[in-house]
Amino acid sequence: MHAAVKLVVGVIVFLIGLYWYLPGNIVSSFFNRSAFQAFLVVFEGLFGLLLIFLGLIVAWIEYEDLKWERKEKKKPAK
Repeated sequence: MHAAVKLVVGVIVFLIGLYWYLPGNIVSSFFNRSAFQAFLVVFEGLFGLLLIFLGLIVAWIEYEDLKWERKEKKKPAK
């Protein structure tokens, strides 16, 4: 696919995504709730999990860094 076609498709998908969150559209009348309210509910539910996983990743990276530093200190200098 040509780059210009991908650009146009990307802009169209972006505009559809913006329309999804506008109040009073077809989606909000179908689900009887605005898409933004649904987004907030999902965000509220997933934010804690995001913090848990982010904290675990940071702790794991730092643990590996400490192991690497200890290993480098034990290695004799050449």
